Order: sequence, then structure tokens, then C-alpha cells
Amino acid sequence: MRPVGSFGLRRRAAAVLLVCAALAAGTTFARGDAARVPLAGAPDQAAADVLHVARNQLGDTYAWGGNGPDAWDCSGLTSLWRTVGGATGMPRVSRDQQEWTVPVAPWDVKRGDLVFFGHPVTHVGIVSGGGYMIDAGASRAQVVERLIWKTGVIRYGRVPRPGMPKVAPWTPPPLPSPVPQAPVADSPESAAAAPRAVPAPRPAATTPAPVAAPPAAPLTPLAGLPGVQKGASSAVALKAVTNARSVVGRPAGPKGWTDVALVRTAWKHAGGGVLPTDRAAIVKRATPVPLAAARVGDLVVYDRPDIPHLAVYLGHGYMVSASERYGKVIVRRVYDAPSVRLVRLG
Repeated sequence: MRPVGSFGLRRRAAAVLLVCAALAAGTTFARGDAARVPLAGAPDQAAADVLHVARNQLGDTYAWGGNGPDAWDCSGLTSLWRTVGGATGMPRVSRDQQEWTVPVAPWDVKRGDLVFFGHPVTHVGIVSGGGYMIDAGASRAQVVERLIWKTGVIRYGRVPRPGMPKVAPWTPPPLPSPVPQAPVADSPESAAAAPRAVPAPRPAATTPAPVAAPPAAPLTPLAGLPGVQKGASSAVALKAVTNARSVVGRPAGPKGWTDVALVRTAWKHAGGGVLPTDRAAIVKRATPVPLAAARVGDLVVYDRPDIPHLAVYLGHGYMVSASERYGKVIVRRVYDAPSVRLVRLG
């Protein structure tokens, strides 16, 4: 006779194996798993992460050529798809970004897609849903979330990435020959002169739910990180970032992911080998990195005895953190602390 409870144990073991396999493949869980997608309506984890980070920039200053972490231009903001969303081949300039993305019909647009304005392109934003976009606008002098305006030439594009949602068959209509046209409201040369439309109040139904409760006390973003963010230090580091992002939204703490478990699992399934189980030993194995030289995939280290912590650097001042404070794995700013430093696993 089979021992009582053995079937349940087998099911539990199978579930653990499935989770490990998903991490090894760098994939995410189903769209319907709310714990895996922190932003309602995002088509995949990459889009959810990009929109989450982009929304955290609301109110940041607009600056021509700005690449963050606190000042952006329009294509600098959409370049979050490169460092946060894993779209490593993404160009920097809006016109090149339009040519690089997959054209999408207006009726097939999903959250996280890019919206381009003008012909040739003069502005770009990130579609956030409900007819809205997040963009760094010269006319507003900051990063805002607002209605997508409907005047002039408008095109949509889907960012190529692993697991990209399929694009329905569609032939874009031919673009007119470039001719002098009214300045776009967010082109730098016309920001002062262009009229600014007042958007209608945003319907409550389209307002995304917050990812987590706000912290008890504000934390200051860490200064000194690179203004122009470089990519990952290695292919293993990039894969480790993908693995770490794949568990965003999962519980963190004694009954969930710990900071050490997150780092060890992400690196193991990226092909980086087995890391020590001790936090200090992991840091000792790595090489110190100046803040200004931070690369995607570096480790963020907090050495305070009361709250030691490791996190995986995403770029643009953000990290993936198994946060006991929030009770889940989240994407958050690298915050300042007396003991914070960066190290790199080779």
C-alpha cells in the first residue's frame, strides 16, 4: 500500500522542478498569474518591468540626450527596454527605434509597445494602456503619463525580445513623402511655441494597481551611478538578470525568496556555476566596481550588520531585490546607504 501523503509529496516535488526549469529557460509564468505580472494588463514580464520602472520616473526632468537615472529625453526613456526589458539590440535614437521595432496595427497595440510621432520621427513614448503613454516631453519639461495625441503621422512598434507577443498580419499604409510639417509638441526646437492639449480626466478603470504599499520612510536614490548606462558585463550576467526578473512578484522573506537565494539561483541557471551559500563569501568571490562603472548584472551590496542585503543591478539606477520590506521580489531604485557598494562576478 502506498504511504499516506506520498502523492501530495510527488506533486510538490514536480512543482519545484517546474519552477527550476522555468528559471533555467529564462522564461516567465503565464500571463494570468497575477503574482508574476506586477502591472495589470502587461502582455509579458518584460513589458511589466519596463512600465513599472518608467512609471517610477514620472516627474523626472526632461533633458536633451538624457539617459537617466534622473533626467531623460524621449528615446532615452524608451531605451529602458534595453536595460530593463532585455532588448539588447535596441538603437538609441527614436527614428532608428521605429525602423527596428515590428510595426503594429493601431487595433493590435499592447502595453509596452512604442508609439512614434511625425514623419520623419520626432518623438516616441511607451504605451501604458487605455489610450495613454509614458514619455519624456520637452513641452512638459519632465516625464509624464498622458493621452496619446491623434494629430499628425502616428505609428506603433513592438519591441523585439524573447517571447515577444505575436503581431497580427498587417501591412502598414505607405508613409507620405517627408514634407515640412507643423512642429511636434515635443521636438526640442518647438517646445516653447507648440500648443499643448489638455487631456481629459483619466478613467479610474484604466489606472493600474500599485505594485506594493509605499515604504514607511522614503529612501534616497543612490548618486554616482552612470548617466549613460552600458550593457551587461557578460552573457552570463545578462542571463542572470533575466532569471532574476522572472521571479518579480514572488514572495520574499523567510517563506519565500531571500536575497542570497535569488542571486545564487539566477547565476546557477545562467551557467555561472554554484555560488557559496554565505552572503559574505559571494561578495568575497566578486570584484569591486566603482559606481560610475556599474554594468547590468552587477551585484548591489549593503553591508550594514542589521540589514545586510544583495540585489541584482538592472541599469539606470534600478535593481531586482528580494525585499523583506515589501514582502516580495520587486524592481526598485538602488537606494543610498552608508554601506552600499557594487561588485561584479567574473
